[in-house]
Amino acid sequence: MTTINIDRSRGVGRLVYAARASKAFASDPHEAIERALEKIAERRDEQGAPYGYVASPESQRQLHHLLGAQWPCQQIAGFDEFWARMLHDLAAQSLRVGRGAFGGWDDGDLQLVRLAWCLVAHLRPRKIVETGVARGLTSRALLEGLGRACNGHLWSIDLPPLLEHDLALETAAAVPEALFARWTLLRGSSRTVLPALTGEVGRIDLFVHDSMHTTRNVLFELDTVWPALAPGGVALIDDVEKNAGVAKFLKKHPEARSVICAASDGEVQIGCLIKPRHA
Repeated sequence: MTTINIDRSRGVGRLVYAARASKAFASDPHEAIERALEKIAERRDEQGAPYGYVASPESQRQLHHLLGAQWPCQQIAGFDEFWARMLHDLAAQSLRVGRGAFGGWDDGDLQLVRLAWCLVAHLRPRKIVETGVARGLTSRALLEGLGRACNGHLWSIDLPPLLEHDLALETAAAVPEALFARWTLLRGSSRTVLPALTGEVGRIDLFVHDSMHTTRNVLFELDTVWPALAPGGVALIDDVEKNAGVAKFLKKHPEARSVICAASDGEVQIGCLIKPRHA
């Protein structure tokens, strides 16, 4: 009897999901199809994991060496205060931060946000492109870093949840209005928006990937951005262990230097790809 009830419940759940998916398709068929293709790619990647990336215990030192920056890092001062202030602002909106807190998706990990903060300080980028925003923890670190280090601009690409409309209202909740002047938020998938954006922006100093973590999507984004990335520029990629994208990209681009970092909670890995200053 219990099994029958569970099966019926699952059946109703599938019907509800199908109805919502049909509505999303009707409202934006192109993005709905793209999201469906990424879901298929995600399942394929899950069957192929693990991908054998190894996070170095000396990743921070190695990254700074590749950047030509001092270690221990003198630029990280102020990050802890920034992190606490941002969490306080989100708590004031009754938003919990962490793994799975964004409707099953993760917020930016402490280590990812710290790396973004540090890279802005060292690279002093004029132009940053980011894919994936969610609550905007990484976006805020990039924007505040731009305000401290240089007069740069951030372009963020984000496709809000097509089915979970309540979550869409939380997009960029961590970013205060005071930072909007140096920020352009573009709605859509990276496959739809990124090619035209790189053509318009020109040379990019820092790229941050935190959208769909599939081999298909990571390769597409890196292949699109790498020609526009400035010599000495960095691509920061979250959740590299979920797919073979970075490994396949490095096979095609042996000139790239790479460092794999562990997330602060040890659950995922973060990749840093540095474009050589000289060919």
